[in-house]
Amino acid sequence: MPAGSISSSRDAVGVAVVNYRVPICESSDEVIANCHKIAATIKGAKMGYPGLDLIVFPEYSTQGFHPQKWADFTTTVDGPEVQIFKKACIDNKVWGIFSLTGTEHPEAGKNPLNTMVMISDTGSVDLVYHKIFPWVPKEPWTASPDSTKVAVGPKGLVVGGIICYDGDFPEIVRDTVFKGAELVVRIQGYMHPCNKQQQMISQVRAFENLAYVAVANMAGKDLVYSYFGGSNLVNFDGSVIAQCTSAPDEVQFATLSLTAIRDARSSWTANNPIYNIMHRGYTSEAGGHAECPFDFYRQWANQPQAAKAISEALSRDADAVEHASNSVQVQPPAAPRLPASKAPALNGKENGHANAYANGNAKSMGNTTKMGNSVVA
Repeated sequence: MPAGSISSSRDAVGVAVVNYRVPICESSDEVIANCHKIAATIKGAKMGYPGLDLIVFPEYSTQGFHPQKWADFTTTVDGPEVQIFKKACIDNKVWGIFSLTGTEHPEAGKNPLNTMVMISDTGSVDLVYHKIFPWVPKEPWTASPDSTKVAVGPKGLVVGGIICYDGDFPEIVRDTVFKGAELVVRIQGYMHPCNKQQQMISQVRAFENLAYVAVANMAGKDLVYSYFGGSNLVNFDGSVIAQCTSAPDEVQFATLSLTAIRDARSSWTANNPIYNIMHRGYTSEAGGHAECPFDFYRQWANQPQAAKAISEALSRDADAVEHASNSVQVQPPAAPRLPASKAPALNGKENGHANAYANGNAKSMGNTTKMGNSVVA
């Protein structure tokens, strides 16, 4: 899992993540022009990193996220954007992961889906995943009616995909890994101020699932937000292999060993959550315990409305805070009462808001300052 070279091997999958500059698209023609820019980025990356097997672009890197026109750019997984990406993958003999925001919902009248696609080096769409947890309260996308997805990627690496806010929930990565994912790809359009938290999350998700994690984030500013970049590649032990800065269009590349992760999953004892979660206490009782010990998860699976009621009791019982009957509206303490006297302050103007030197009302006299009829040494 080293970083520093530009090649790969039969055992090592070369993966690049792109700090793509956030696009601001005002028309469908501008979306298509941006897709050609993405294709040019793939060409350049393959020229620079001949060992590149898989390149990952962030959420919103295709259509952007226009605060008024987002619905106008709705497409499909075989639309013109994907056709451009397919050609770029074929021409450069590379796999690619791309964002589509959004794609048509199969049910009429529902908002589009936030979608990720993985395209092979032969142009086939091998993975389609729809975001399960749209970012509330701002994203308009419909929550996916489907489940997590994995697919076999370059050189046999099993790849699973999640999108941005999905990654804040540990359950979704665990579910993806238990479907076989060795690499969890998180495409995101995350903005300040949560840059530190998001880097920590990618490392924690890798460590707690014994999985590689690749994060591609946008960089730059659109009509609303500033995006912090920081796209990275994380080893299955939670250490960062390679990471971008905040610079737009920066690319980072590293190789991910197939042997190393498969050996760790089969031979690690401590810090092997994949085995240990289903074999609790096996040092005391052979084979350990496989039954779920978590009341909440059992209730969520069997009685989702009862689990929802617990969630609402612990937080609030309405989407909008102002409509919740149990929302705790903490009031700040009352402002301190100002003194009625307007006598001159010893260190400044009458209102005491500024130092005498700063407000220009003090006259310097050696080591003393004259204020009214008083002299302060």
